Amino acid sequence: MRGRKVMIKVEKLVYGGKGLGSLNDKKCFIPYVIPDEIVEVEIKKEKKNFAECSLKNILKKSPYRVEPPCKYFTYCGGCDYLHIQYDKQLELKKEILIETLNRIGKLNVNDINEVIPSENQFFYRNRAQFKIWGEKVGFFKKESNEVINIDSCLIVNEDINLTLSGIKEILKYLKFQPIEAHVFSTSLGEKTVKLIFPRKQKRFPLGLKHLRAFLGKNLKGVGIFHLSKKGHEKDLILGNGFAYEQVLDYKFRVSINSFFQINRYQIKNLISVVEENLSNQKYNRGLDLFSGVGTLTIPAGKYVEKIVGLESNPYAVQDGNHNKKINGRKNIEFLRADVKDSAKLISEIDPDLMIIDPPRTGIPDNIINKIKDLNSLKKIIYVSCDPSTLARDLKLLREKFEISKIYMIDMFPQTYHIETVVILSK
Repeated sequence: MRGRKVMIKVEKLVYGGKGLGSLNDKKCFIPYVIPDEIVEVEIKKEKKNFAECSLKNILKKSPYRVEPPCKYFTYCGGCDYLHIQYDKQLELKKEILIETLNRIGKLNVNDINEVIPSENQFFYRNRAQFKIWGEKVGFFKKESNEVINIDSCLIVNEDINLTLSGIKEILKYLKFQPIEAHVFSTSLGEKTVKLIFPRKQKRFPLGLKHLRAFLGKNLKGVGIFHLSKKGHEKDLILGNGFAYEQVLDYKFRVSINSFFQINRYQIKNLISVVEENLSNQKYNRGLDLFSGVGTLTIPAGKYVEKIVGLESNPYAVQDGNHNKKINGRKNIEFLRADVKDSAKLISEIDPDLMIIDPPRTGIPDNIINKIKDLNSLKKIIYVSCDPSTLARDLKLLREKFEISKIYMIDMFPQTYHIETVVILSK
């Protein structure tokens, strides 16, 4: 019954950040708990087989529980594990990953080859997407569209936190307010800001000089966009529409509308894992699906005679073709193509190496079928940000390929998100 308070023992954590317990024959989902804790919860929503609960009291506390260092924790929807010691976070994520691979993929995975922790667990994000509502600038409340107004965030880098206060200041000068502000800040000290408005903006009242006074001298450019049926449509670019990032020996241009890996300390480890698994063999034809700006395509170019990156985002394709030049990779080509419509092109390329870094939805079914039909394909490096779709895809790929290694790279400390790299080979 909704509103009823009950005592539950937490059995485990599940993907999504919540704990799982049992009440009679019904499963109960509880946020902000740790396995083996005994807690008092209030039933918020009850269905036939499960109940959603809120945490009221901790009756038996886990030894791994710590005091959350953020005053917005449990209100802001950004973090899920701030109450858990970091080493324990890694252990729990590893358990969730293995359980998901086995439950959905039937893969019989016993262990992960390597778990790579983040060098820093705070101030690691190089990008933030702030929501704006009136004078409030921050993130959505958990499971809500209510904007939580914040002064700073413990997981975005220090430069972005400084930019946050500047965004609040410039709102006072705008007749029409944006609904989002996306900030990207690189280790080279360059920054871009993308402002998204609900409708088209023909002009913008502030110039780049004024914006730098509020947002920082390292501001390279500001993009003015509006919402449309096509997504975010560009209206204006003030200054440069891109910033540069350096990772290991590689330099990348990242446009305001392009994607780049979030954790500034883990990108180098992701690249190193890819290089480590390519260095012992020569490849003739490589193909990188969902290639972005070439974060993995360009390092892989050292080990492949020719490699093609497929990407649907036109800004990222432009960045990729620029990045191959500044990194001296003449054997790389970036093409604009929607991966789900690229079965014929994949057959024509006939790769012996594939790198796949899809969105959370995973690999489209028709492309998985095409991959299984490629006789020349020797190795797949699958980078995933969602264990469920990864498990689903691996179940199908295992019909033709063997899983040789699994890495868990903790891209998202303090959150439930899990980044995995799986090496498959024939």
